[in-house]
Amino acid sequence: MQPVKSIVHSLAIPPDEGGDLLKFSRQEAGWNWMSLTVKRVLAGQAVELIADGEEVAIVLLGGHCTLDWGHGEVPIKGRANVFDGFPHALYLPHGNRLVFKADTTCEFAECRVPSTARLESRLITPKDVSSALRGGENTSRQVVDLIMPDFPADKLMVVEVYTPGGNWSSYPPHKHDENNPPVEVA
Repeated sequence: MQPVKSIVHSLAIPPDEGGDLLKFSRQEAGWNWMSLTVKRVLAGQAVELIADGEEVAIVLLGGHCTLDWGHGEVPIKGRANVFDGFPHALYLPHGNRLVFKADTTCEFAECRVPSTARLESRLITPKDVSSALRGGENTSRQVVDLIMPDFPADKLMVVEVYTPGGNWSSYPPHKHDENNPPVEVA
């Protein structure tokens, strides 16, 4: 059997093994708000994710899976990889859990922020997202909006950005980790 190629470029684990490909906990990274993990789950494996004191966005980067967030098992026929169409995602608020079962090898991004808001979990499908081209010349990029300010989440906003090689993802370069209006907002 051929090893499965990584959907997300990483040398952290062999391509035929499951586990964390990337992991930046807010505690280890020294961030106040966000943790980000990218996981690979092999076909037939399942992982449980719990949102306790956090809200979580799960973005399927590639593969087919079955999700159960308390509404029964829902099969998801995801894209092959991040360049193969728009994503499926799941918003999981505080006090909820998800069982993620991989039907094929899957990779997903898991973003977490502190929250105790009691909200509803929500599946986001490719037809629910919007896409726009932004910028121009060497600042052009495609932005795919998954969880925007009008989404019923507490703090999360989630987008995918596709930036051509050599281009800036935003201009002017900036960050959002300090609350110092009007220069920067957390």
